[in-house]
Formats: sequence, structure tokens, C-alpha cells
Amino acid sequence: MTSNHPPHVLIIGGGIGGLSLALFLHKAGIGSTVYEAYPPREAAGGGLNIAPNGMNVLAALGLAQDIISRGAVTMQHCFRDEHGKVLASIPYGNITKYGQPGVSMSRADLHEVLAQAAKVAGISIQYNKRLTGIDQHPTGVNACFEDGSSDSGDILIGADGIRSRTRSIILPDGPQPAFVNVVGVGGFAKISDLPEITSRELRSLNFTFGAKGFFGYCAAGNEYAMWWSNLYATEPMSEQALRQLSLDSIKAEMLAIYKDFHAPIATLIEHTERPIKQNISDIQSLPTWHKNRVLLIGDAAHAVSPNSGQGASMALEDSMYLAKLLRDGNGDYEQVFTQFEQDRKPRVEKIVAEGRRRGAGKQAVSPFQAKVRNFMMSIFLRLFGIKGQDWVYQYRVDWETRQRA
Repeated sequence: MTSNHPPHVLIIGGGIGGLSLALFLHKAGIGSTVYEAYPPREAAGGGLNIAPNGMNVLAALGLAQDIISRGAVTMQHCFRDEHGKVLASIPYGNITKYGQPGVSMSRADLHEVLAQAAKVAGISIQYNKRLTGIDQHPTGVNACFEDGSSDSGDILIGADGIRSRTRSIILPDGPQPAFVNVVGVGGFAKISDLPEITSRELRSLNFTFGAKGFFGYCAAGNEYAMWWSNLYATEPMSEQALRQLSLDSIKAEMLAIYKDFHAPIATLIEHTERPIKQNISDIQSLPTWHKNRVLLIGDAAHAVSPNSGQGASMALEDSMYLAKLLRDGNGDYEQVFTQFEQDRKPRVEKIVAEGRRRGAGKQAVSPFQAKVRNFMMSIFLRLFGIKGQDWVYQYRVDWETRQRA
């Protein structure tokens, strides 16, 4: 499966992974078209943190300063009990060590930065293109869409998220996303409505652990703070229940649990705007990420729980590394896809497992169990916290060095 001409890449999915891949392919001199199932949206999704490893990828696209200007730089992880006592704090975003800081922001703002960069680069993004079929042949691949249109290219990359249509087509009997017994809840509040929040909290990712559960919060840029929490459930919420949610019902539910947690948690909930509630799933391992001329990346290949703090950064890493391999692969797509999977799979599956482990430690427990957990957490984090994150944040894709053929 080799070609002597620059490939044209069909990218299914116009989220973080799909847009960043298109930008890196453009940087490598490779053409692409992005197909997004939904129409253009504003202010979609909740908040996220882009870890230093993800920020290094954005820096390679020349977008790091734009991201920093729109988001909030986070300088430490701060762990507290429900009364506000600091259990441990770990430096985060050490530029000398990691190259870039961590940045918290809304998913919508990150998407806007990537979409604008794609527009400037002249990359075609086709909206309302819901994939229905993929036809592969010896010299290329065809993608068919629900509106009756189709397109052809040399290869197709599925960057269409955890409910990937691409994955269901090439791996119809493969593992499905698994509900991890967590319903994620979150939202945004204006910092001006939070007089109790401190400057230290605005520079930190704040993690509060109490007997009734876990609550996280931080600054999000644009004069907003964001928060997130886990609700444990034996079954996922139905689509109907998720559609019927209201801001008042989410506030009431969260205040019933967290009203006695330290400030500013109750105030954050009371002043919430743009709430989000969703079932949390992950994919622990697929038998393969590719089939012939089709490859999966990002959440389509290895969806991670938000507890890992690495979903966006993993998609960004995937995009940069795949574009590098395609640039240097001499048209041998099968070899590129095989190498991509071999090199990326151990790292991302370790992070998937870490996300599950972290989620298990955020459940509601008895007051005595909470005291024991928090005591052990304070010791472990002070002794091993920094070392435990270095392997994640120090990862770099060497774009400049050419891959050997």
C-alpha cells in the first residue's frame, strides 16, 4: 500500500482531534478535508484542562499564546478536604521542566481557536456530514454520507469521538464504550459572583474530597470559573432524562450534596451558567485501531475518562504524531498505521487505566473512610505526586527529526 504522490486525507470528525490533525497535515504539505456530523455550534460542551503535553502540541501549531490568552494558566494542583484543609499541593505547569503551562478553558474556546486556524490555512470543513458507509479499494477509500453525498481520498481517519461511526463500520464486532458508573456534572460561573474565591484558587486546579463525594474547580478564562463533579450510578442516564435536565434541577441536586463543603463551592453551584451533565464512558482496549486505509485516533480509538485530565491532550498528541508519520512514510499507509498504533497504544491505555483508578477514589464514603483516604492521599501526593506526573507531561513529539523510512 504505497503511493508516490502526496495523499489526500478524509477526516471524519471536526472536534479537537480532527481539526488539529488537519492543521498538522497542512504543516506537512498534505491535503485534507474535514467532515463534521453536526452544524457549527457556539459555546458547546463543558470545560477542560489542556495539560503541558497538550500545550506543547498546540505550541508546534503556533497556537499556544492564543490558548493562554483565552484560558487560565494553572500553576498547581491543590487537594483539600471538605472543610478546606489543604492535603497537598503539587506544582503544575513548570515551564522549565515541561515546556508549557497547563491551561484551563471552555471546550468551545479551544474549538474556536482550532477552527479559526483551519480557516486561515484554507482547510475545508464540511458540516452536517453524517457518515453512513466506507468503501475501500486498492487505490483509495470512499466515504458516504447521510445526505447522499460522498467523497474519495487516499486514506480516511476516524476522529469522530467515543460514539465513532467510523469505528462501528470497520470494527462492527469490536468493544463498545463502557459506562464507568459515573455521571459527570459541571458548569461555569462568573468570577465576579464569587467573592470568596482566592487568587491561589484561581491559579490552581482545585480538588476537594469529602465523605459525600468529590468536587473540582478552577478559573476558565474570560472572567469565568468552571467546576466539575462525579455522581456515581449503577446505570447510565437515559437520553430522555438528559434532554429533560434544567439548570434549577442541577443546582438543587448538587447543593443537596455539597452545600456544606468549604467556600466557594456552594456559591459556584448557586451562580452556575451553562451546566452540563453526561454519562462517562471509556474504551479500555480495541483489538486494532486500523483496517486497511482507515485509522482511528483520539476518543474513537481510546476514549479516556475525564478523571485522567488527558482526553484533549491525547487527541492532540495523536494528531501531531500521525501527521509526522504520514509526512515521512513514503506513502506506505499500512506501515504508518501499524507504527502509529504500536507507538501510541501503550501510553494511552496506561492513561485510560489511570483515569479509572482516579475515578474510583472520588466516590462517596463513610466519614471514617474519608479521613483515612485523605490521610493516605496527603502522604502519597507529597512523596510521589510530582514524579507520578512527569511521565505524562514530559512527553514530546519530535516534529523536526525526520522518521527513517
